Amino acid sequence: MKVIRGCAMAAAVPVLLLGGLFALDSCGVGKADELSSAQVAGVWKGSGGGRVEFDDDGRFEMSGIPRDAIEFSFIDPPPGNGRLSGRGEWSLAGEDDRSSTIELRFDAAGSFSDFEATLLQVEESGDHPTLYFDTNADKAYGYEVRRETTSK
Repeated sequence: MKVIRGCAMAAAVPVLLLGGLFALDSCGVGKADELSSAQVAGVWKGSGGGRVEFDDDGRFEMSGIPRDAIEFSFIDPPPGNGRLSGRGEWSLAGEDDRSSTIELRFDAAGSFSDFEATLLQVEESGDHPTLYFDTNADKAYGYEVRRETTSK
């Protein structure tokens, strides 16, 4: 009888663990934060003077972003290790008006002599939203920019 009871307990533990994980997932734990287009629009600042301004019309302008903060999609990123400036178009990744990823497509201007693209990820939404340039798969986050609050 003790053997059957022990086997039943051993079989129940994985089932309970899986059930708990599904319950946590449905409560939002482990899900990526997302922002809407309206929440992205505005000025975002990072350490050392980095700045990204997202306009409502889908355009952006950035300045002072460390060169090593951005992982580019093409082979020829801007040279050097200084700070980058540029402008272009931005959009939320995916089909919805909420996303955890913002796509940046740079115009050939500023630090960029040719078309270039990169991604910003949403680290945190809510009252103090934070975005980050994802540069290193071994680190949780890269260079962060935080939404600038306007005082009234």
